[in-house]
Amino acid sequence: MSKKRFTKSGIAIDFGATKISISEIIKGKYKKTITEPTSINKDGKNYFQQIINKIEKLNYLKFKKIGIAITGRVDQSGNWYPVNEENLGTFKIPLKKLIEKKFNVPTTIMNDATAAAFGEANYGKGYKFKRVGYITISSGIGVGIILNNKPLLSENGLAGHLGFTTTTLGKTKCGSGRIGTFESVASGKAMSKIAKQKGYKNVTAKEIFNYSLNNKKWAREIIELSAKSISELCGNLKAIFDIDIIILGGSIGMAKGYVELVKENLKREPNLFHVKIVKSSLGVKAAKIGVLL
Repeated sequence: MSKKRFTKSGIAIDFGATKISISEIIKGKYKKTITEPTSINKDGKNYFQQIINKIEKLNYLKFKKIGIAITGRVDQSGNWYPVNEENLGTFKIPLKKLIEKKFNVPTTIMNDATAAAFGEANYGKGYKFKRVGYITISSGIGVGIILNNKPLLSENGLAGHLGFTTTTLGKTKCGSGRIGTFESVASGKAMSKIAKQKGYKNVTAKEIFNYSLNNKKWAREIIELSAKSISELCGNLKAIFDIDIIILGGSIGMAKGYVELVKENLKREPNLFHVKIVKSSLGVKAAKIGVLL
């Protein structure tokens, strides 16, 4: 069975902690994309205005759907709550209601990792699998779960935030306020903090990978710690959902050699918790595709 071809149309937005990207998609083809850094001031109204400004730059009147894949918690009514106070602040925005009122276009709001998982399950590496897991590793950690082609959702939108569950490797606090989480070990922010503890200040995750390629032992150790903790998270997903495949995305998840490191670490787990792990085939398009389905 060959993969389906994505043919949906709409305005698709991927709103992350570090950047916001909006695309005009017509019958599956990207006609125009605008990407800018997310303006952080921990004011919910400011984020809403950023989304409004981006939509107004496109010809939204000709579309019948707007889809927003966004970091954080999205409840069943389309209200948005960031869960990483360190990155975005604390507030509640009735995002679906506000966008539909402003543009008079049906709008879907979905957590970005869940949207990416849904995209991969239908048009990417998760196609043909019944139980699909997606882990995005970038500035934070996000997890999306698809069971029998239905996203795992919950009334309050917390389902899937497994980056805030704890790992045996974690010792410090992450942006959620919890101590010892996967996000506190494996995320880009965590990697930078660990580098600082080793005496390397103001180093980004991207730079850590570059240092590793240049055979810097300290950088390699930080990446291996991240990959080891993500392999533990993969084992957890297998135990909880008996997942068929786990797809890694995000800037770290898709970095050269990272998937292979996760696979190697998972081999040390008992066979019962082994699971197929692959790199995302849709990349940055996964969430935009998922939110238009």
